[in-house]
Amino acid sequence: MSIRKKSGFKLRRYTRRPPILYETTPGHHLLSVGIVIALLVVITILILHFVNPRNSFDINRISFGDILTATANTFFRMFLAYLLSLAISVPLALLIASTPLTQRILLPVADILQSVPVLAFFPVVVVFFTAYHAFELAAVFVIFISMIWNIVFPVIGGLQTIPDDVKSASIVFHVRGIRKFWYITLPAILPFVITGSLLCWAQGWTVVIVAEVLHTYIPHGTASQDLLGLGSLLVDSNAEGHTSTFVATLVVMILLVTLMNFLVWQPLLHFAQRFRFD
Repeated sequence: MSIRKKSGFKLRRYTRRPPILYETTPGHHLLSVGIVIALLVVITILILHFVNPRNSFDINRISFGDILTATANTFFRMFLAYLLSLAISVPLALLIASTPLTQRILLPVADILQSVPVLAFFPVVVVFFTAYHAFELAAVFVIFISMIWNIVFPVIGGLQTIPDDVKSASIVFHVRGIRKFWYITLPAILPFVITGSLLCWAQGWTVVIVAEVLHTYIPHGTASQDLLGLGSLLVDSNAEGHTSTFVATLVVMILLVTLMNFLVWQPLLHFAQRFRFD
């Protein structure tokens, strides 16, 4: 710091910036996001375990409280599968679209895997997980398989929408690595991640109906091996002729999907419009 006199006043010029106690960086943000996702996964697994650890239910004695418990179970299974698909699909899409060579090799492979029906994997997955009595993981993994491709391909398409002048500017100003991902790639793919998330939840609702009915795919399985959820209540109540339970479960599922649409997806779709390139 230097001091000089001019017209009776003392002027101070600081030659170095005052120290900053804490300064955030893109790396800190990514680390925070990773920690939050990990905590959400752990919390979801704990909720699935402690809400109804045995997952046993009698379809002939279903109360409204059982339907609410089934709703919570199904939602948390869907949520955990969505977190896993989001954490894997975005890096996978970035890898596929990273170079023309990887696109020529990996894009056809992903397209073939995406075209295979989800239920084709179901018997193998269920037998593998049930061998270790991991019934919850079997259902979550099947839902995860149905969700992941609904995010991968929109994100690949979103990466192609980044204008060439933006890419050229990033090269000129040496914007690389995490900074490029945070300030260019992430805003570009965010609308497509939100759109893909809406599609993967829609796909998940169709698959969860069979993902919770495990006894159908277990050799010599019984209905007692089914997971308590909206899907299993719909299937088992329809099979046993319990119309009131079937209608009540269907109404609760419709209400849950409607609430998520109005409270989650519509605001997110509106928010995503800010990040589209004109």
